[in-house]
Amino acid sequence: MKITCRHRLLKLIIPALFLYPFLPGCDRPEPESPPVATVNGRIVTADEFAFFYEFMPRHIAAQEKKKAYTDALQRLTDRILLAQKAEALGLGASDTLMQQALDLFRRQAVNRELYLKYIRNPVTVTEHEARNAFERSCKTLHVKHFQTALEAEINNVRSGVVPWKHIPMYPGVKTIESPLYGAVDAVSWNDVAPDLEEKLYSMDLHQVSEPVFDGKYYHIFKIVDYEKNVLIREYDFQAHRESIAGVLRKRKETRASSEFVQHVMAPQQVIIKADALNALTRYMWDKKPKEPEKLQYLPDQEVNTLEDTDRRLASRVIATFRDGEMTVGDLIMNYRVNPQPVTYTSEAGLRESLKNAAAVYVRDYILSEMGLREKLDQFPSVREEVQTRREYLLAEKMIRKLYHSVKDSITSDEEKEAWLEDYLTTLRTDASIEIDEDLLLSINTSDEGFTRKIDFVGVSTSY
Repeated sequence: MKITCRHRLLKLIIPALFLYPFLPGCDRPEPESPPVATVNGRIVTADEFAFFYEFMPRHIAAQEKKKAYTDALQRLTDRILLAQKAEALGLGASDTLMQQALDLFRRQAVNRELYLKYIRNPVTVTEHEARNAFERSCKTLHVKHFQTALEAEINNVRSGVVPWKHIPMYPGVKTIESPLYGAVDAVSWNDVAPDLEEKLYSMDLHQVSEPVFDGKYYHIFKIVDYEKNVLIREYDFQAHRESIAGVLRKRKETRASSEFVQHVMAPQQVIIKADALNALTRYMWDKKPKEPEKLQYLPDQEVNTLEDTDRRLASRVIATFRDGEMTVGDLIMNYRVNPQPVTYTSEAGLRESLKNAAAVYVRDYILSEMGLREKLDQFPSVREEVQTRREYLLAEKMIRKLYHSVKDSITSDEEKEAWLEDYLTTLRTDASIEIDEDLLLSINTSDEGFTRKIDFVGVSTSY
């Protein structure tokens, strides 16, 4: 299934001021990644290898670098060879399910480029911001904290009418015993949420904060003491500068991403349909696993057979928005490609998980429509990722076909793996494979800020 869209063109106009002062143009040429190998004319770029390597099993990545890179590249070339064989046999020509999956993968890649354009690239961390954060990182605050559900009680404690009984700010916080003030929380930079951190580090010594209501409890804070490292050098700042800037960048991106999503999604008026959500929840809850505490995702069998076992449920609309709607079948298709964690601790918890998943999938669809209008799908990185995903799906189909062809003569997994290795050896021998070993070993595979592992935050829904 595919999400239906009543109006193909989403009429979303985003004010220039909202999108930051500098936005790189979509028509700007994307830097080309150098080829590290060719497999029967199919080019493997350095970026593609780096992305592939990030998902290598530990027993491969833990090897000496040259051996690890060589083994990883062989796995990638094997997958390409299997995909080419499957292509020659026409295994993907009429597979509509695979085409739907590839469309979702393409939309994921488009959203990545949308994120880079509107979130990652405009965000900067200034020298002043980094130095201010470093100074805070050298100072540990001793904080008294109290919380209650009663506004009158919080005011009485704040004014001194009722004695202050310290309550740890959150489970796992470092609580120490102060000779003068009793139990206090030792809070360092980046220990708490950015908004709370800003509040605490901006408070004067012995100042009591105004009450803060989180929707359930009222909180007050008091800085009673602090520890500060005064013997710091410029070298210390430079040594920590990159990691501090990384934290600040992540905070800014999270805030900008949330604002961007809310801005784009608000006009769409996303509504999650309670009747369809309840029906899907009951279906999955009735078929919950025997050990639900060990499961974070929906059972494969139920996901793969839902449309066959209950077509009426699959066709029900679970979400509507200004420019389209999503059925339960659409949700399941999205789940196959991009599974979201669910909880089986209670039926209500499962329902909330499915509701959040539906909201994420609708958000991703709407954002991808925006990216498609901006022609981000024409970027080389997007086309490359779709090709990579397609080859993976084709290779998997080819392996299943090969195993099926010998299922009567080979039964053990060890024999199947040995037989497949012999088959791959033949493919490698007959193939034209060229590798640039110097370039291969020069590739940086650190996934610090890896662009293919980014995503928007925030959703916007209602009933």
